[in-house]
Amino acid sequence: MKREEQLQPLSHQHHNGLMAVLLLKKGVEKQAATTVMDDFILSVWNGELRNHFIKEEVYLHPHVLQIPSLMEKYEQMKAEHHQIRHVVDAIRSGASGTDRILEFYTLLEKHIRFEERDMFPFIEEKIQPEQLNELGRNLQQLESKACSDYPVKFWE
Repeated sequence: MKREEQLQPLSHQHHNGLMAVLLLKKGVEKQAATTVMDDFILSVWNGELRNHFIKEEVYLHPHVLQIPSLMEKYEQMKAEHHQIRHVVDAIRSGASGTDRILEFYTLLEKHIRFEERDMFPFIEEKIQPEQLNELGRNLQQLESKACSDYPVKFWE
């Protein structure tokens, strides 16, 4: 599906998030060191994901977009962000292991799929052109970083 240009910066970052999921799945299959995969998760989080969540929570708010009927999807998005943040905090605190890595990538994949398949199409259908253009201006500075540039290729 073709995404509205104004939402594409978020979708490009979602693509990178799905790539991180794939690399972590491969790492788990290959029984890569969990410490390396934990560091990879923190790198993805600090490099892009943390800021991505903040931007979504600020700029996709139903009041900002003037779409009151978006509130339920927005609340789901925020709840999923909270779950992912909780896992990242646990990893940062040293509570790591394969189960924690599986939890992270499972939550992240489910979250991205929800936004791309449900929330974003809903926004595109309901949003007024002036709010869409404002959203685009607010998101234009988002950059996507290739998580595959991580120096340790634990997935190979």
